[in-house]
Amino acid sequence: MSFNNKFKLLGFTRSPDLAAKIMVLSTGKTITMGVNQLANSEIADDLNKNEIRALCRKIYGEKNVKTAYEIGDRNERSWNAYMFISMMLTIVFIYSNVTGIKPVKLDVFNLIVPAAIFIYPVMFILVDILNEFYGLRMARKSIFMAFFVNVVFVFFLWTTTKMPTLPMWALSDSYNSMMTGILSVLFASSLSYLISENINSYLLWKIKILTHSRFLFIRVITSTVFAALIDSILFITVAFYGLLDLNTIKIMIISQFCIKLIYAVLGTFPIYGTRWLFNNYIHKKEIRT
Repeated sequence: MSFNNKFKLLGFTRSPDLAAKIMVLSTGKTITMGVNQLANSEIADDLNKNEIRALCRKIYGEKNVKTAYEIGDRNERSWNAYMFISMMLTIVFIYSNVTGIKPVKLDVFNLIVPAAIFIYPVMFILVDILNEFYGLRMARKSIFMAFFVNVVFVFFLWTTTKMPTLPMWALSDSYNSMMTGILSVLFASSLSYLISENINSYLLWKIKILTHSRFLFIRVITSTVFAALIDSILFITVAFYGLLDLNTIKIMIISQFCIKLIYAVLGTFPIYGTRWLFNNYIHKKEIRT
């Protein structure tokens, strides 16, 4: 992997806060940005190892500067939390694929939604937590890891449909039909998942920079609403087009989006709780005896 293709770190200044000077190699112009902002931007992905080390030293030398830890500096609690959140993201994604083939009608609200809708929006909350405390790069790694594990899981399910079964076992046809449905949902959910979750994490990161890490509820709700709208349209259209009439598909899109809006608002509370947990327990330095 090559570095310094687009940017180069020139040094640091104080005006009055600590800032980094970056050269745009294509034009030769220099830009100045806060060290915390730089650490959470895509510019940092292009810096070489020595520049990253210098940036981290400046950040960690400052008081009250919040940023994602460099990989080597994360403590065990932080990594355990990252693995747990990523594992939950994977579990929810797999569950959503298995249950996404079943439309559910809620007579009380006159809504038609996939069964997975009651759990699926939790993924937006989990991605928001990853992006908030581990940065855009680590959030994207978890997104693609969950996608990869889900593909492997469904692949092994598919292989079971090719295994010979007893002729008198009447459930074999039902099982094969269910697996076929899961495969069709896999394509729809994978497409909507990869696009919407990456949009969600990018918007959260971008709004965090623009608001200087303030107003957590604004960036969480805004990013989730946009991502949920795109996810609802893509998943319902791809998964059920040709199987259900257009009016039912439209109702399902609107119904799914409305439920996700509720999750977007309610999801801010666990994220605030998680921030308290990270600041007071997980990101505290471990006591070595």
